[in-house]
Amino acid sequence: MTRYVIVGAGAVGVSLAVELGDRGHDVLLVARGATLKYLAAQPLSYHSHAGHREIRLPAVALDADLGLRTGDIVVLAVKSQDLPTVAPALAWRDVTDEQGTVRGIAANLVPVVTVQNGLDAERTTARWFDTVLGAVFLISAQHTRTGEVRVGGHPYVGGALAGIASTLTPEFAEQALKTFTTDLHDANFLIKQVTDIHSYKAAKIVHSVRNGVEVLAGDRKTKDAVGQALSAEARFVLTAAGFDPADTAALILDPAQGHFSERSGVTAGRQSTWQSFARGTPTNEVDYLNGEISLLARLHGIPAPLNTRLQQLLGRATHAGGGLDLPGIDTLAELLAVEQD
Repeated sequence: MTRYVIVGAGAVGVSLAVELGDRGHDVLLVARGATLKYLAAQPLSYHSHAGHREIRLPAVALDADLGLRTGDIVVLAVKSQDLPTVAPALAWRDVTDEQGTVRGIAANLVPVVTVQNGLDAERTTARWFDTVLGAVFLISAQHTRTGEVRVGGHPYVGGALAGIASTLTPEFAEQALKTFTTDLHDANFLIKQVTDIHSYKAAKIVHSVRNGVEVLAGDRKTKDAVGQALSAEARFVLTAAGFDPADTAALILDPAQGHFSERSGVTAGRQSTWQSFARGTPTNEVDYLNGEISLLARLHGIPAPLNTRLQQLLGRATHAGGGLDLPGIDTLAELLAVEQD
């Protein structure tokens, strides 16, 4: 069976490691910091509809000998801002065959799957790797405490769309994509192969630019209005910049995909941005979500005041240590009112 080297021990990375491991796959989790220390000393606390389990996961540091071999698939489950460090640290590793003979380097021989939000991950990774598969995940998974992951999806773990982002060897990429989607299907993920993964990545950013609103204080009605306006602005900028975002409804492969089990302890409205601010991490995805829209707006001379202002608010908050129930929703609501006049 395919071995999966999963780089990043957050909610998505751990969910993939556990569910693929449960189906008999050899899984290696690459972690860092407090999470690596935790997993080296004790089992992971994994909560899902099936209940609570304590699971030992093989975890190593990025600079460890990963023993890469032909047939491996690497999944990059770190945040977008970490890819420029992670990808070159993997690209030049030796890859051996079953007899232990070195056949080449990872950059040429190992397919890489990018699961990040935003539009930058596939281009960044292709700077080093010949074959990059892009994937869009929608999964109710939360990681707010070291060593604990909660996955709420039921009856499916989550949903995903995957496609070839770039390759020099189409047949090799097609086989890797087939293997990846088949294995995730067997691990109880709803998954679909698509021919234009970039269109779905663009749709996901339209969906995700509103995530940062979750960390702001304010009433639900105002937050919903601002969130809808952020998405509308993002779609306008993406289209004007030459992208063709799919309808966000296309990200939902089955009505049951949005269901989650209360037994898991997952709380609605706590996406990846909320989790980063709750943990007080020194970096987050905001610059690759709202910041991506700001970047495209500047490059193409298009105003994007809402996304730019939210990026600035959350950037300053990150610099100050993160936190929740932050000020700023009134500023965004005022900008929205001006836009609507």
